[in-house]
Amino acid sequence: MLTDPLIVIKTFIFMGSNFIERRGPAEYFHGREEILHTFTSVLEHYRTHKRGTIFLIQGAPGAGKTALIHECKKRVEKRWEIADLYPNALWSPDDLSHCLGKKKSIRVSSVSAEVGVKKIVKANAGFSVDVNPITLTMMKILQDDRKPLLLILDGAQSLGSKGVIPDEMRGVITSVLYKIHNGQLGRPVMLLAAGLGTAETAFNMLDISRFEDDCRVLIGCLDDESTCAVIRDFIVHKGHLNQPPSDWIETIANRTHGWPHHIISYADPASKYLAVHQHNLTYDVLESVLQSGRDNQVDYYRIRLKGIGRKKRQILAKIFANVPLKGTIDKEDLMFAILEKYSQKEADDLFNRALKQGIIDERKDGDYGIPIPSFHTWLVDEYGVDNNQN
Repeated sequence: MLTDPLIVIKTFIFMGSNFIERRGPAEYFHGREEILHTFTSVLEHYRTHKRGTIFLIQGAPGAGKTALIHECKKRVEKRWEIADLYPNALWSPDDLSHCLGKKKSIRVSSVSAEVGVKKIVKANAGFSVDVNPITLTMMKILQDDRKPLLLILDGAQSLGSKGVIPDEMRGVITSVLYKIHNGQLGRPVMLLAAGLGTAETAFNMLDISRFEDDCRVLIGCLDDESTCAVIRDFIVHKGHLNQPPSDWIETIANRTHGWPHHIISYADPASKYLAVHQHNLTYDVLESVLQSGRDNQVDYYRIRLKGIGRKKRQILAKIFANVPLKGTIDKEDLMFAILEKYSQKEADDLFNRALKQGIIDERKDGDYGIPIPSFHTWLVDEYGVDNNQN
């Protein structure tokens, strides 16, 4: 067993990369109460009216989308049937049946398909609905029960990626999403979708637009109270320290900027150290914990920049050096700055890659910003000045 506290901390620093891609339910969840209240209110409204729609959660990597989805499920699991989907389940009857726990999909005969075509076309005047047997089978599966159904799709931005949806299935998925989004399945069916800032664009490409304001949310940093509450839970429950030092909690919270991924990056090594050495709460030890968290942060930033060369990183850094923390820049101005160095195709590629990888996200009125303040600062400090490194 390790006995030297600084050796313990150095071990955690070495293990920093273990914390980078942690996904799933949060060990200790706090905050997002307004979003959770809105979500449950929306579901209750549609359950009462026997309709449905799509509820979209967007946020950069590490914002806590998957954890929020888990909390949403907990709020409604006793009143709704819940099914986790993967993209194929939106156009494949067998995959949808599997996600819903059905042994086999419902087959639609050619005779019933002809009747079904007339009904669907009439119900959707002005909208081109795919009416082939696969589409009809998908509708039949979704209409097969009266109980409210909550479908969950994490990583929804993948629907906009090239090659994910087979060309011959685009009509099927467009029709299925249209029926869900407009509550036309004869029962309450909601799709809770979560993804990066490009998720809404992916839905737009599939003819799903005009999300209601209360059915589209963008998540970012936690507030100060929730941040401290999560850190406190780590220290109390995993660090086995009943009276956590307030100065530790406040200092760690200040380093995380409320970003959920960063909170874990600092709080986890702190709690592991305290579980072994609860009474050695010196300044040097805290500094070592902070260094461990910082190393985890930088690992996270580098992963976000993967595939973007140094010169392009420098361009982004110089652009955002003139943008305040949590501030935004108009897309036209952003693209103009990139086009000074690159062709239109290369500029579009850099912009789309930055958006897809969560380096930037879209705010209101087409403005874009770096969602994580500490990432903004690091990017400018690290790449804002030209140097000869490769």
